[in-house]
Amino acid sequence: MYRTIGLFTSAAAVGILACVASVNGQGLGLTAEDRMFLENTAKASRHEVHMGELGLANGSSTAVKGFSQRLVNDHKRSNEELEALAKQKGVMLPPEDPSKGVSLPLSQKTGTDFDITFAREMVEGHQQTIAAFEKELKAGSDPEVKAWAEKTLPTLRAHLNEAQSLVK
Repeated sequence: MYRTIGLFTSAAAVGILACVASVNGQGLGLTAEDRMFLENTAKASRHEVHMGELGLANGSSTAVKGFSQRLVNDHKRSNEELEALAKQKGVMLPPEDPSKGVSLPLSQKTGTDFDITFAREMVEGHQQTIAAFEKELKAGSDPEVKAWAEKTLPTLRAHLNEAQSLVK
């Protein structure tokens, strides 16, 4: 009888620890680096959606508007996949903060001035994001997080190539 109580107590303790880790956003079995990658990627991808929406509203060329629509579509899809992966891993992604959307100077630009600045920011942002994804692929610990990063990386590279062509 005492053995049964001991097993029950141990099972309950493990369950409680799992719940606490999930609630705290600890992510069961994830390293701090993997959790940080998921959290930072969520913020960056949400930012790309906002940038794409701004490009649709303020862009003057059809190339910028087309690229902006791809940003919105691709990053919304990516966000859904990322949220599902984070939930599966027990990671609470930070809530979206609308005040940290698009930079004020860019949002006040229009026409060709907007298009040029937007394209340059997209190049810089995608270079940084690709570097973070490549780092995760090399140094990440969780195979599912790495697989998602590897699956997403070609889209980010395509965005970078398109943004670079906009700058030219």
